[in-house]
Amino acid sequence: MRAIPFHTAPRGAAYIQLIDELIEKTGRFFLVDRRYREDTPAGVARVLQRLKPYLIESCTTEEMMMKTRAFYTEGIYYIYECTPGSGQILKEEADSFLDWLYPSLPDDLCFLKEDGSDYLFTEAHEDGCGMRITEEEATDLMKRIPGLSFIF
Repeated sequence: MRAIPFHTAPRGAAYIQLIDELIEKTGRFFLVDRRYREDTPAGVARVLQRLKPYLIESCTTEEMMMKTRAFYTEGIYYIYECTPGSGQILKEEADSFLDWLYPSLPDDLCFLKEDGSDYLFTEAHEDGCGMRITEEEATDLMKRIPGLSFIF
């Protein structure tokens, strides 16, 4: 299993279908509040408030790195439960994974595997996102979700 980037970030119908798939397949996702300023920007605060009923925990960058053994940039990480309700909010607030970009929205929507590692990762500030899956899994997803394209 390796990180396979998307050719272009899923948007529109492909984004919606992939969110549905991820909500069904994984248990948790996270978003990041970078808090470069003292006040949380309005768009970020709105999304965090809407997702509050699904919040599992929040943690610092250091705590997140200890949980996953991955490197993350500075911020407060909010980990949420995958449910139809939380998925609906993700679909209403953005049209693409690259829309999850601070300060308009919380940063870097990522879905987590059971072991805490990234399943779908987003680095919106670098115009990148992808999934840690096999080529066979990527091919299957592309067959089922029109407009989804990976770089092998």
